[in-house]
Order: sequence, then C-alpha cells, then structure tokens
Amino acid sequence: MTSALLRLEAVSRSYGARRAVDEVSLDLYPGGRHAVIGPNGAGKSTLLHLIAGTLHPTSGRIHYAGHDIGRWPAHRRARAGIARTWQHPALARPLTAVQNVLLAVPGQRLTALRAAAPVVAAAYEALAQVGLTAHADRPAGQLAYGDQRRLEIAVALAAQPRLLLLDEPSAGLATGEITRLTELIRTLPGDISVLLVDHNLDFVAAVADTVTVLHHGQHIATGTPTDIREHPDVRRVYLGTDAPTSPAPGSPTTTTAAAAGTPILRVRNLSAGYTGAPVLTDITLDVPAGRVTAVVGRNGAGKTTLIHTIAGLHPAEPGADIRLHEQALTGCDTRRRARAGLALVPQGRRLFAGLTVDEHLALPRPHPTRTRAVDVRQVFDLFPALAERRHHRPHQLSGGEQQMLALARALIAAPDALLLDEPSEGLAPAVVGQLAAIITGLAAAGTAILLAEQNLALACQVAHDIAVLDRARIIRQVALADIREYPSDLHDLLTVPTTTPTPS
Repeated sequence: MTSALLRLEAVSRSYGARRAVDEVSLDLYPGGRHAVIGPNGAGKSTLLHLIAGTLHPTSGRIHYAGHDIGRWPAHRRARAGIARTWQHPALARPLTAVQNVLLAVPGQRLTALRAAAPVVAAAYEALAQVGLTAHADRPAGQLAYGDQRRLEIAVALAAQPRLLLLDEPSAGLATGEITRLTELIRTLPGDISVLLVDHNLDFVAAVADTVTVLHHGQHIATGTPTDIREHPDVRRVYLGTDAPTSPAPGSPTTTTAAAAGTPILRVRNLSAGYTGAPVLTDITLDVPAGRVTAVVGRNGAGKTTLIHTIAGLHPAEPGADIRLHEQALTGCDTRRRARAGLALVPQGRRLFAGLTVDEHLALPRPHPTRTRAVDVRQVFDLFPALAERRHHRPHQLSGGEQQMLALARALIAAPDALLLDEPSEGLAPAVVGQLAAIITGLAAAGTAILLAEQNLALACQVAHDIAVLDRARIIRQVALADIREYPSDLHDLLTVPTTTPTPS
C-alpha cells in the first residue's frame, strides 16, 4: 500500500487553555485532493499553519515524505516541497505579476541583476497555468482580487511543490472565477497533492476526493463529499441547522423597506483610476438613513475602489462631490471623514497584529459632539465570541472572529454611514447568517450602509437597493423589490448565475 505523503498524528495547538486544534489525525496520499471544512473557529487555518511551519504543534506529530517535520522551520518545509497560499492574498504588491512568481522559482538567485532564461520561462509557465500571462507586467496591487488569488497560486506552483496548501482559495471569487479555479485544481499534475480549506461546499465537492470536518478544533468526520453532505453531525455544526432560520427582525425580507428620505451619504460625479487607467466613471449614489445599498458586480468591476475612494483611501478625480449630512468630504483625509461619521470595514479586515481584542476596541474615538451609539459592553453582547477572546490577538482568532472584530471596531466609532467591503468573505454559512442579522439590525437603527459584496445571496437578503457596477459605471440601480419581481434581471445584468431569496 502506498505510504501517506502527509500524516498528522493527534496534532494539537493550544493558546493558553484554549485548544485551536485538538488531537487531529489526517492522512493525505500522493496525488490526493483533500479538503478540510468546518465553521469559523474550527481550527482549519491553524491546521494549515501547523503543516506549513508558521506555527508549531503543542503536541502530536507531523510526518511529511517519511520525515517528522514538526519542528522544522517554514523555509525548510518550503524547500522540501510544501507550498501554500493564504486566506488573503500575500503578494509583493509593488512588483509585477511575473516578478512575484520569479521569487518562488527554484534556482533563482536574488542577488543576480537579471534572471536566467530558464527561470523566466518557468515563471511564465506558472502564469500560463492560471491564465495570467496577459497580466505578467502589471503590478500585483493593480490586479483584480480574483486575479490576485490566481497569482498567489501561480507563485505556489512555481516552487514546484509536492504538497500544495490552499487557504480559502474561492473566497471573494465570482461564479465564473470559481469555475476556472476548479478546472485549474482538477488539471494539476498528479504528482502534486492538494490540501485545501474552503467554505464553498459546491467547490469542495467538485475538487476534493476526501473531506475532513473540524469543529472547535476537533475531528468530526472524514469521508467522500457525498458522505459528508449527508452526515447529520456535519449538517448541524457546519451549516448551522440548529440555528434559527427565520429572517432577522427589521430585515427587508420581512418588513416593508424603509421609505427613502434625505440621503445621509451622497456621491456625485465620482471618477477614479490607477496610473491613468479609469476604474470608476461618473458614479452617482445616494444612501439614506436606515437603508442598505448593495453594490454588486464581477471581480475587477471597481467595488473596492469605490469604497476606498469614498473612505478617502484612494484619490478621486477632480470634480467629484462626496457629502455626509451635506458636509463636503471630498479632499478631506480619512481621519476627518471618520470623525464626521463615516466608518469602514475593509476587505481583509486589516487588524493590528500586536493588539488584543480589547485594545482594538479602545482605539475608536467618536467626535465629542457625536453621541456614542454602541459601547464595548454592547459590542460584546452583539458578538459573544469576542467577549471570550478579549485578550487574544488577531492571529489567535478565527476568520469569523476577525470579521466580527473589524465590524465591532467600526461600530464603536458610532458611524452614521457604514462602508462594508466584502464582509462575508471566508465566513461559514452559519456566520454569514449572523452577519446578515447584524447588518439589517444596524439599518433598522438608522445607520446608512453601503455594502460591496460578491455574495449575491447575502446582498439580496439584506439590501433595500441594488447598484450594479460594470465597466467603470453604475449601469443600473433598482429597489430590491423590483429584483424579486423580475429575478432574471440580476442574472442578465451580471452575466453570472445568481440565486436570490424567494419572496416571502
């Protein structure tokens, strides 16, 4: 019988009294496609860190290619053929796509002024594998989010791995991009074994031959995708079938949408771009109090650029007019915009690695003339998981807990208008449901919310208005009721398959 390429034997990782991974055992055989799934906080990313060497186990053994690598440093594991991607793309953003890949090609001498021809050829071959040859000379930071995901896989493939670790590779990708990613993984050479973590069960079923489920760091089940889908314990802990399934009070699915009033946030004639290339052109948006406006569109359409430009993180072209309570924000720095009542929850969370949960929540300071709507006690009532992690730093939190902290930090500042950039990215279905309830509750309390979201089901669940961004412009803005009456319209506008909630 073929020996396992990777074998975990009762591997654990503790943070004080908390066990993020609790005696997990797993075998991955050469050429295998193995997925690890589970709700947020299950220990999935921690498990990848333990295998890659960015964390070391508290107990247990990790065997790779016949060697006990539990105490090997990360660089030694990489040289032995273990490559990985991250939950959020970890790229050298100022470097071009091909330069990022060149850093990973074996035999590359970083001290050389010019890479050797075989090394360059290997880099372009890796880019071709993921379909990014046309973007070889573009800086990584200017690529669309989906392309950054693919570039990170190209970097990993350029290292010629025997074991490829993928952390949430489908997070934030549109349907078409997930299809291409599926084909990429399916067509990888048979001598590359893949261990991936993901929340998208359809994607997992399409690429994995074996699935392991974790919950609170413990092994729940291992089997084929079909076996796992039907496993009652898996459905309970992963899909959250024990949680209430009714819409949150105040949700636009259960109540008549709030009547549009005077917009709190107004955007007129907003254009923006990068190095002369237009990304947004003549954007006009109104976001009233108590309403959620969702901006949807394919990756690369400019959703994040729109959020960043309104927040002051990216410059607008001359002539733009951004107002909050009729106060002009155009030209103001991000600090002044925040003090005026604008808050941002960015894609990727952007938490401070050295600060605890408590310290993050102590940072926001509303303007003295503004009334604090939410205090720390209320935040912990809203996010009970954070109350149990008050002294933990971001790397000790799950992806869902990190997202809760990013949102809690924004709420402490008592915003009148809240900008949310892909808040559901990397979250388990049960946590997405909690997020939806929080968003609709904030809107019901009077907050104006602008949501950029790839998850169309979530956007349609919480939004009162949908704005479709395509080719640098908002090509249509409609009330959600109209989308529900004519559900095929959203499909036609986005040219991707969508699922909208059934009208109640």
